[in-house]
Order: sequence, then C-alpha cells, then structure tokens
Amino acid sequence: MVSFVCNICGSHNDVEHFETEPATCACGSNVRIRALIHLLSMELFDHSLPLVDFPTLKSIRGLGMSDKEGYAAILAEKFDYTNTYYDREPRIDFMAANPERYGTCDFILSADVLEHIAPPVERALDEVAKILKPAGFFGVTIYCHPSDNLREHFPDLHEYRTVVLGDSVVLINRRVDGSLEIRDDLIFHGGTGATLEMREFGITSLKAKLLASGFRDVHLLTENVPSYGILFDKEVSQPLIARKEPFVMSGSAVRQLIDQLQHLTAESVTLRSESTSLREQIRMASESRWVKLDAS
Repeated sequence: MVSFVCNICGSHNDVEHFETEPATCACGSNVRIRALIHLLSMELFDHSLPLVDFPTLKSIRGLGMSDKEGYAAILAEKFDYTNTYYDREPRIDFMAANPERYGTCDFILSADVLEHIAPPVERALDEVAKILKPAGFFGVTIYCHPSDNLREHFPDLHEYRTVVLGDSVVLINRRVDGSLEIRDDLIFHGGTGATLEMREFGITSLKAKLLASGFRDVHLLTENVPSYGILFDKEVSQPLIARKEPFVMSGSAVRQLIDQLQHLTAESVTLRSESTSLREQIRMASESRWVKLDAS
C-alpha cells in the first residue's frame, strides 16, 4: 500500500498497486506530472507545495506545451499561464521563430513532448531558450533510454505524412534530395495514429543539447518524494529543470506575494478575534443560572 498526498489537487490517496505511468489519483496525475509540479514549486518558491496551495502571482508568466487540463487549469488560476498546442489554438510552433514572445516567460513546461518534435529538435530547444527571460527555466519530463544513447528514428525527415496502408500506418517521407522513404516501424504514444515518437534520448545527449541551446544548468530529479507519490522504483520519464540563470522573483511578483500575506494576516487576526469573542460568550452562557436551570 502506498499512501500519499497528490501535489496537483491536494487529495489523499491510498494505492494498493502503485504504478508510475498510469494515473494514481482521481485528478489524473501520475509520477512524472507530480514530479514536474514538485520541480516547478522548488524552482519558484524553494519549497515543495501542492499546486492548489500555490500563491496567486499573475506577474509570473508561463507557457505549457500541450499540458494536461488537470493541472493546466490550476496553473492558469495561479499565474499568467497559457497552455499552447501545435495543432490548435492557442497555438505555438516551437520549430518556428516567435520573436514577439522572446524574453517574455518565466517558465515553460514540457511533459513528454520533446520526443515527438520533428528533427532537428535543437531548433525547438533554441526557441524555448529565446522565449524565456534571462532567469527563466524549462521544466521537462522525457523518457531517456537506459543505454544513454540518442536514437533519432527519422534523421532524414523533411516532407512527410503518416497514412493508413492496409492494416497498418506507414510514414512516407520525401528527403531533401527528393528521394522517397517509406517506413512502417512506427511507435505511437496514446495509440496508433496519435503522436509519433521521433526519437529516444539518452540523459547525456539531452543535457548536451540543452546546454548547447543556451541553458547553463540542468538539474535532474532522481530522488523519491514519497509524501507526494513520486517514486522511481519503476521505469518513468526523467523529470528535470533546465535553467538559463537562477530564478529570481520579480519585484511585482514579490509585491503580490506580500499583499497576499498581509491579507491572510488580517484574516487571521479577524478569526482570532471572533474566536475569542465566541469563547467568551460560551463561558458566560455556561455560568448562567438560566442555562443550568434549563439543563436540569
């Protein structure tokens, strides 16, 4: 039996048969998503908080790469956060230049997306680094092969599409030189025809590509956080934070945080005053002879 508090929704869970990839909380969270939120909290606040308990800081801006609605909706409540997609609005193509967004984001989250981006993946990593502020960071989960080798499945991908041929799906690719390539050894995540796996990273190659794209530090989460159901006893996508510079909260975000603390302090004082008044009323009632006579 594994007992933990979900750091997405805050609910308590007792799981008899714990799994790493399938959801182990009613909100849909699994180990890699809880690990990603743990890393986000540590980077922002130097403390691991459940997402529902994050302070509301609209001065902090973030982007999601097709984040799941279960935590994307809460992130949108807490921050100036937009969940983006490749195939629908709000849409961002990280393989293209987005100069209007450069230097605007405090964080970008990518949960198991990098393995699905068409080559060269370096173009997307360069774009992420450009969109982030100088002290911004990139939160990632991605499967890394135990062999620690980068395996590009389609290194010559250029103009391509997947089509159904008979009982299977094949990829048809026209290389840069005009020659055709047909592949049927395809791996899809989320079922056939869903999201095509373009590559498998190794940790060494992933770190090298992130550093080459302008990140100065890559922190891998390898230790368990059992209180939040983050246990790496089985195969799971690697959670990590790639930093340009150490995150520093902006002055406006600090002011918002102070305003919330002052509001909570005022509420606490009011509650203490009301509690004191209520206790006094109960004491006076308990000493009243009328209460005693009624009780008899």
